[in-house]
Amino acid sequence: MGRLLISACAAGALAASNLALAYEFDLGVDLRGVAIDATQSRLTGGLGKLRFDGDQDGLRLGYVHAGVRADPTETIRVTAEAYAYGDKDVNAIDLTEAYAEWRQLPSSAWRSRVKLGAFYPEISLENRMHGWRSPYTLSFSAINTWIGEEIRTIGAEYSLDWLGRSHGHDFDFSVSAAGYGWNDTAGTVIGTRGWGLHDRQSMLFGRFANNGSPLPQVTIFADDLDKRAGYYVSAATKYRGLVELRALHYDNRGNLAVKATADGDAIWLTYFDSLGARWTPDEAWTFIAQWLHGRTYADEDVPHNAWSFNSEFLLASFKHGPMRYSARYDRFEMQQTYSSFEYIPILLADDGHAWTLSCSRDFNEHWSVALEGILTDSDVPLRALLGQPMGAREQMLQLAVRYEL
Repeated sequence: MGRLLISACAAGALAASNLALAYEFDLGVDLRGVAIDATQSRLTGGLGKLRFDGDQDGLRLGYVHAGVRADPTETIRVTAEAYAYGDKDVNAIDLTEAYAEWRQLPSSAWRSRVKLGAFYPEISLENRMHGWRSPYTLSFSAINTWIGEEIRTIGAEYSLDWLGRSHGHDFDFSVSAAGYGWNDTAGTVIGTRGWGLHDRQSMLFGRFANNGSPLPQVTIFADDLDKRAGYYVSAATKYRGLVELRALHYDNRGNLAVKATADGDAIWLTYFDSLGARWTPDEAWTFIAQWLHGRTYADEDVPHNAWSFNSEFLLASFKHGPMRYSARYDRFEMQQTYSSFEYIPILLADDGHAWTLSCSRDFNEHWSVALEGILTDSDVPLRALLGQPMGAREQMLQLAVRYEL
């Protein structure tokens, strides 16, 4: 059912692009030169924090991105976003989002909105570009890296907006509620690998690889294992275009009594809270702060295998003409508070921080370059069981050349 829903929205986007009153299509290519000193990446089955590792120096594909946004009517927009990363996922190119949105034509200060399909909850204040990309840095914050890895709404969301600014007030306000399925495995990656910092989003029909590692390979969104809907509720406000605040509570309501599949995909009960703020005092400066705290549980035995996880970041960005300069500090922690895993004689944990510095330049509407340096320090006890030092300092320099059609 989940695959049919996503595929229907994607097909609708392509069909609507031919029939719509208005539509947008964009195609982007990102090529990177990478210099890195890091342990094996979490994306190839290791416990490293970064997208690439020490065996991946040199020229790499950042991504190929294609997106279509079509308006078959005045009130309906259909969106599909697809990526290729060149890293041997199940499909060479795959969807990250595919959904339809209905926006009521407002006759007063109140407006309703409905989304249906597969999409991100409105949690990130840094991933503002089409395709859930960031204009500030190449690598996302630890919070939004994890959202891109494990979280997607595959279902429906209803939002009620109060359009105060268009009626003479200083602020807008909105509340949202969503019900979804196909996110039963959320918690597996954060619980077994901890936090990461990269820009590689999980595909709707892909897998989170292990490449022979003892860590699990996860089918992120492929099946609704427990047939029980999760939910989230959120609120957001914008004040005079200067300050934006967001809050969200997420609970996948995973039923731990349902057994794992033959492929080893298991249900995790995961919930979290997030608070975020963005301040734009003028056209040049942007400041973002975000905090996320949650818990996740595995196995039906009581007491359950249990983890607590939290992260926060601060970002400052300055734009001057075609140049943008950004700096971000991330702090992250994950701690397994109870374990009945006989094959892992330690509590899984992750404790670290990271600095990210980035500068970018737009040459014209098609070409741009971005340079990013990232340094992260982390302590992960599981590394010792894999014959590695528990503590690791990882650093990476990326130069990206981008073309946007």
